[in-house]
Amino acid sequence: MTPEEQERFAALERRVEQLERRLAGPPPRPAVERVVRPPLAADLPPIVPLPPEPPPPPSPSREITVGVNWISRIAVVTVVLALAFFFQYAFENHWITEAGRIAIGIACGLAALGAGEYFHHRDQRAYGQALAAAGVAFLYLSFWAMFSLYHLISQPAAFGLMVLTTAIAGFAALRYNSLVVALLGLAGGYATPGLLSNGGHHPWFVLSYALLLSAGAVALARVRGWVWPEILAILGTTVLYVSQLPAEPAYAAYLAAYYAVFAASPNLPIFVVALLLAIPAMATIWTPGETGLLGAWLLSGVSLAIADRRRWTLIAPAAFAAFWIGYGLWYGESAYTPLLVLTLGYALFLAWPLWRASRRQELGALDLLGLTLNAGFYFGAAYGLLRASYDPYVGLFAVALAIVQAAVARLLWRIDARGAMLSAVTAWVFLVLAAPIQFAGYRVTITWAAEAAAMVWIGVRLVDRRAVIAAMFLFGVVALRLAFSDSLLYDSPGQYALLFNARFLAFVAVAIALWASAWWLREGTLANATYLAGHAAMLWGLSLEAAGWAGRTAAPENFRSVASTAVSVVAAAYALLLVGGGANWKHAPSRFIGMGVIGLVVLKLYLYDVWLLGSFYRMAAFAILGVMLLVMSYLYSRRSASSRKL
Repeated sequence: MTPEEQERFAALERRVEQLERRLAGPPPRPAVERVVRPPLAADLPPIVPLPPEPPPPPSPSREITVGVNWISRIAVVTVVLALAFFFQYAFENHWITEAGRIAIGIACGLAALGAGEYFHHRDQRAYGQALAAAGVAFLYLSFWAMFSLYHLISQPAAFGLMVLTTAIAGFAALRYNSLVVALLGLAGGYATPGLLSNGGHHPWFVLSYALLLSAGAVALARVRGWVWPEILAILGTTVLYVSQLPAEPAYAAYLAAYYAVFAASPNLPIFVVALLLAIPAMATIWTPGETGLLGAWLLSGVSLAIADRRRWTLIAPAAFAAFWIGYGLWYGESAYTPLLVLTLGYALFLAWPLWRASRRQELGALDLLGLTLNAGFYFGAAYGLLRASYDPYVGLFAVALAIVQAAVARLLWRIDARGAMLSAVTAWVFLVLAAPIQFAGYRVTITWAAEAAAMVWIGVRLVDRRAVIAAMFLFGVVALRLAFSDSLLYDSPGQYALLFNARFLAFVAVAIALWASAWWLREGTLANATYLAGHAAMLWGLSLEAAGWAGRTAAPENFRSVASTAVSVVAAAYALLLVGGGANWKHAPSRFIGMGVIGLVVLKLYLYDVWLLGSFYRMAAFAILGVMLLVMSYLYSRRSASSRKL
């Protein structure tokens, strides 16, 4: 024992004796304050300093990175191209025999692989990886030339040699931890069926080969933690599958196997791309039968199960999109709608948000969007079947779907307020659609407009802005129906009476519904917008009536001039009424709208009518508009004078 250790041991013994005497002696008197001596430095063990951490290894300079990695890769590409040009030049000049050329290529490939192994052991790994990649490229090029250019071997033999080269590339990629070698080997592997396609391949052979190669690529990527091999694998598999276009149901097993291979990937984007490709392909492979749709439904269910296990929320909207894309592709080549499979799909994607909500998982924006689109897509797809075969029950079907969505809203009410509200709105929309669906023609537009106005009234009474917003959405649908259905109700002006016809009735009903909504809203942006929209609908209907009057009264060669003049006159008269009424009742929005309409009429007159109307109609249009502008100016001047008196 060293002297320092003996001294430290003695100090500890003295300290223990002091503590023992204190414990054994009488307790200290409370009046006496004892001062405890702090331990001296000599009583404590010495502090041994920690050894300093070694400095981090210096990072390679940019010069070394460029010189070792990039220059070596560029050199590999250059040498491979040189070998290809050598093959071409030797072929054109007949320098050596065909077998000799191939032997040189194979020898260069093997030599490059050997040199790569040598430099890898000498810690020149980047250089060794580049040489290994060059060796793989030499072998691919040589075996391809052996079959395609010189026809020295049969197709199966060439295929086997190129598959062997792919295996060598995979082994080298694992051994050297080289992503470049792995990608080069996979690229050559997926290109092999196309490069050796002179004799043709049976689809089952190509699809089996693609399956094995993809499985190897995914395994290689998982071992090394790479992503690019999986990307190249899914791209190559897609190309090989499309090149074969298998139409027999038996090939659905390959689709399921491809899906399983890429579903095992830990990378979310790879899985999303795989299901977006596999599910639509599964739906169409049995066309026109519906078994493929059932298979797509099963793959969608598996995708949701994987999403729940891995907590991948993006999988559900991707599976939803893939299922309906598959249905769209399938429907394009089929003559009927499989209501049972569609109902299963609707139930599957309806159960997903309920399952998440039951586990107290918050529904995201994509979940809420899918909750709405699921019901809409299902109703739209089933509508065609019901309309063709069960027309009297389409409205009842909408009511039933509304009841289901209302039940979903009730289940979500205390769990997820946003999902519950969205389901309730969806149920309300189906209830709104149920009644008009039972009607036809312009009655649908009138009913929708009345229901939208009723929704505004309810929203105002309940002070619920969401109901008002839903009514605005329904008014938008009404506008689309006016544009694409009601405005095209008659083929010729002789089919209806002026102003007393179904088309004008629809426009008047929509305008009244909009004005009533503006009255209930009283003020604000929505009130002004609905008031303006009501006048737009009325002016739209009057313009159609003016054009119809021109079609009944004008000669065919003058129809364009008469119709344009009539529309301008009607719009100007309407604007004059708005300005006069607004001035009389002191309603500024009416005056502003009238001024806007007269501005549009002036633009039409100077930009269109002045160039395209005949002389008489141009004169008439300018005269009538000029008189109306004078009247409007008089009304404003009179209002200005009365305001000055006040």
